[in-house]
Amino acid sequence: MQIKKENLRSAHFFAGAGGDMCGFSQAGLVPAFAVEINRYRCRTLRLNFPQCKVFEGPIQQLLLTNYPSGEFPIFFITFPCDHYTLAANMHGTWTGDALYLEALREIVLRYPEIVILENVLGIKKFQRVMETFRALPLYYCTECVLYGGDFSLQRKARVFLILHRQPFLFEDIGSFRLPRPGNTLRDYLEMDAPIPTIPNYVYTRLDGTPSASGKVYRDRPRVYHPDQQEPVNLFTNGDRDKSLFLVRDERAPRGVRPFHVREAANLHGFPRSHRFEGSERQRMGMVIDSVMPFMAHALGEAARTYFQAIPHLADVPQPLGHRELLSERQRQEQLEEALHILHEPLPIGNAEQLALW
Repeated sequence: MQIKKENLRSAHFFAGAGGDMCGFSQAGLVPAFAVEINRYRCRTLRLNFPQCKVFEGPIQQLLLTNYPSGEFPIFFITFPCDHYTLAANMHGTWTGDALYLEALREIVLRYPEIVILENVLGIKKFQRVMETFRALPLYYCTECVLYGGDFSLQRKARVFLILHRQPFLFEDIGSFRLPRPGNTLRDYLEMDAPIPTIPNYVYTRLDGTPSASGKVYRDRPRVYHPDQQEPVNLFTNGDRDKSLFLVRDERAPRGVRPFHVREAANLHGFPRSHRFEGSERQRMGMVIDSVMPFMAHALGEAARTYFQAIPHLADVPQPLGHRELLSERQRQEQLEEALHILHEPLPIGNAEQLALW
């Protein structure tokens, strides 16, 4: 099927900093609608995707009238993973949540040709969530796991469900990945940038000594060398605690320092032109939470092969109509309300309106 680029419009839910939108754009797709609740992430989306309509607010308030006009044959959905991670299991919050049902609502009200869902590997333990999308009527489901270390030097594994309306055998998604930007950590670092602020607790964790409050960190920081070729860990909680992962830098007072936001963005695959709004903590948080643009690009390229192979878009089920059945009591109340409006008009200032009848 030949489909014009401008018609390959995508909608993005829980869009964050736009990592999936960035990758889709690089693959020739057109992100045209995004839903996000965080104001700084919304500012980041508007800054980098001015042509995209951004719905700022909880998805629970999203209505069909909030969508831009036109069709959206592709949805990208990455509902928050906080309650699906192994870390959540350690802290007793491995409970899942109901936001996947909000995602399901948007799917069944629009029935896009392709839906791509992304989450952490831990979500596969939640059989009810997985079954919802694996067994969704009118969709085929292709499932895969992508590893960040195959795309850059960032260790970030994610599971993807590709829901598609028509039968299609996707190739290995990894076959669409771009060449790695570099093979050593140094290739992603900003060694000419000023040393970032280093809080005192970084040295407390580094030395294993008690803090002023008497707290002793259980784990020492993981220190990376710029010349290493092994992928670095995902910067879990890196927006709240700079001491977890450090990099060697001879310019720093103790020879180590936290990562820059830009360095985390480089590891994720954001282009240098992509800008982030908010404080340092807010910017680091949105980068850490984002879909890797490298992965989204490969998925976007795979989606394009699907559209090239199908003869036409699948028919979208349409509502068959809505009728409200009023009781005799409801009709009487509506009539009384109408008569009250006609016979008792509200005064305007000090003047009283005349009754209409």
